[in-house]
Amino acid sequence: MPIRARSRLLTGSRESAADLRRGGPHTRTAVLAAAALVPVLALTAACGGGGGGDDKAKKEPGPVRASGAVSTAKLTSALLTSSDVPHVQVLPAGSKTQLLGPATTVDNAACQPVADQWSSRPKHTRQVYTGAMVTDTADKDKNAKAISLEVIASYAPGTAETVLDELATALRTCRDFKATRDGGVTSYTVRPVAPPAGRPALGDQEVAYTIADTARGAAGVVLVTVVRSGGATAAYETVRADHKTATLRAAIALKQAEKLRTAATGD
Repeated sequence: MPIRARSRLLTGSRESAADLRRGGPHTRTAVLAAAALVPVLALTAACGGGGGGDDKAKKEPGPVRASGAVSTAKLTSALLTSSDVPHVQVLPAGSKTQLLGPATTVDNAACQPVADQWSSRPKHTRQVYTGAMVTDTADKDKNAKAISLEVIASYAPGTAETVLDELATALRTCRDFKATRDGGVTSYTVRPVAPPAGRPALGDQEVAYTIADTARGAAGVVLVTVVRSGGATAAYETVRADHKTATLRAAIALKQAEKLRTAATGD
């Protein structure tokens, strides 16, 4: 069921929503409208992560060759849909440039795994990836609406575990860094977030933290949650509509993990 213009994250026209799904001419306008709500890494990347034809080809993931990796078709079908979780609306990205940005360098080496989460040129290459805007309207207070940019990815055997291990290690010491992308420099602060007491594990591994663009104040604080399911990961960058402390509803991450496991096993 298409996401209605008034309730979807991207606040442009119905035409803009259709263009986002197919990567049409209104895509950039729609993504810029969303940038006010998801301001830190991913949508900053979406607005500036282009490049020439050769560069784009290098940034796009290549064919899956490693044994055990999830194929492109299976990963795409594993992405959440609006019918998977009650009160959740999903708008798939029409282009990978809406999800991840260009290569990112940092002035604090301990923070590189954090920056790599939203870069198309990370240390550990994603073999396949796709994603969407996920809007959670379960809370009756419209100001509490949670909006996530989600990226799901498949890796060569053993690599997804390494990605989560290195990210968890980084969060022990990474508290602030400056990131350089396409010549622009942005300062960020990072704080680890512990899982709620009594909540079931979201996957085989998970990490969560907030990352904040120091120039944007409360509007620049985003919750990042990364969950591994076998050889695949799901990363979420989440904000609330009113910019108060955001949470990712467990049902969303659990359903996505279930779909990734099913895609990997072929069941």
